[in-house]
Amino acid sequence: MDVIPYNVNIMDHTGLIIGSGDAHRVGTFHEGALEAIQSKTMVSISDSGEGTKPGVNIPFQFREKIIGVIGISGDPHYVAPFAELVRITAELLIHQQFMFKERRIKEQMKEEFLYQWVYQTDHYDASFVEMSQTLDIDISIKRVAMIVKGIDVKDQIQLSSQEFLFRLSTDTLLYIVPEKSDLSKKIDPLLEKGEGKIGVGTSQFFISKSIEEAKRALDFSEKLSLPTKLTYYQDFQFIDYLMNREIEIEDTIACFKELEENPKGIELIETLTCFIENNGDMNTTSHQLHIHRNSLAYRLQRIECLTNKNPKKFTDLFQLYTGYLKYKIAR
Repeated sequence: MDVIPYNVNIMDHTGLIIGSGDAHRVGTFHEGALEAIQSKTMVSISDSGEGTKPGVNIPFQFREKIIGVIGISGDPHYVAPFAELVRITAELLIHQQFMFKERRIKEQMKEEFLYQWVYQTDHYDASFVEMSQTLDIDISIKRVAMIVKGIDVKDQIQLSSQEFLFRLSTDTLLYIVPEKSDLSKKIDPLLEKGEGKIGVGTSQFFISKSIEEAKRALDFSEKLSLPTKLTYYQDFQFIDYLMNREIEIEDTIACFKELEENPKGIELIETLTCFIENNGDMNTTSHQLHIHRNSLAYRLQRIECLTNKNPKKFTDLFQLYTGYLKYKIAR
């Protein structure tokens, strides 16, 4: 009515006025509307009668079914040209609203499905499979879980049709992607600008297992203070296995705890980890620590005295490394 200079009435499928520029007419019956519904075409009224005024009434549809009538009050000769435009506008608005609600319902269904999916550990029942097909989610392929923590990249990454996002917490996002997805390559440059980290699980049919692996990868990255922002669980799979075994190395773990309580001890731990990272190469380790080779040898001897494990002996070094990792992870 801000556009056309005539009063507009909206009637439901029974002819009851449910909206009008004349508030007093809301809730009353409109005979012209009922006639338009029955004839399925525009009806013109030239003379006013009980419950009606001069004007035109035109039915409008949704999915080929009449759901109401639009009435424009006034001389039919003048208001009739507006009727078709108003009808088209009304049907477009209704269709648009329906599409919006349908999209919202599908989004809610997808959110509920994703919530079930991330916690599904053993098998997919028939109803779950049916829902995945309704939502066009292929659960028959192997997928990888990627957990992004510390940086919100949600609106900066364009996902493909089979890549999904699930928010685990305010600062943690979970991406579920096919095993050959290149999503990590898209996110990695964004991490360089912030303090975020990514944990990536292995490829699994049941995504819950990959999610747990991605969490473990992040846990290793944070507790071991790894410099890299992108951590793959497969690189720590064997270490994780060791962490969950009952290995008799409590004395070694206790020794690391004592070492971390004083500066000299911390220096020895740094020496050991550097020695391990450089595969036991004395020259490279001493160069990286900015100390003389003899100083490095002295420190390794000190570690042997305190732990009864010789870092230059592979089996002893392996036990030292395992003990150190267990100590760091368990803290």
